[in-house]
Amino acid sequence: MQMTAMYWLYAGVALILLEIMTPGLVSLFFGLAALTVALIVWLMPTLAQGWQWLLFSALSVLYLVLLRKSLKSVFSGTRKVSDDPDDGFTGKLALVTQPIAPNRPGRVELGGTTWDAEAEGEFDVGASVRVIGKKNLTLRVEAV
Repeated sequence: MQMTAMYWLYAGVALILLEIMTPGLVSLFFGLAALTVALIVWLMPTLAQGWQWLLFSALSVLYLVLLRKSLKSVFSGTRKVSDDPDDGFTGKLALVTQPIAPNRPGRVELGGTTWDAEAEGEFDVGASVRVIGKKNLTLRVEAV
């Protein structure tokens, strides 16, 4: 079977759809390579099938090597623990809305939004606390 631009297009779309249904961020690059080969075959319809497969293989590896690391950080996000005093939360006062105890996070209100909070001491609802750090979406607090 001779691979035409349409077959490469179908293969590329199918591989990208497969990436949506499965984790791993691998078949996306094969899909991008197939779409690129579809464009090349559309522009050069007389390109031999052997060269098409060679191009597909080379582009798959190239896309995988060049794009995977940057796209993986975009899609998976990055987790950051911040002890930076300039993070926008450290030093601010918050109001406890759910009791907080050691090993039992509660919630605090800060800037009109409620946040998960943890502390080394116990705090009842209505207590005023100071933010001393942030771990992902959980604020670390202490007594004022």
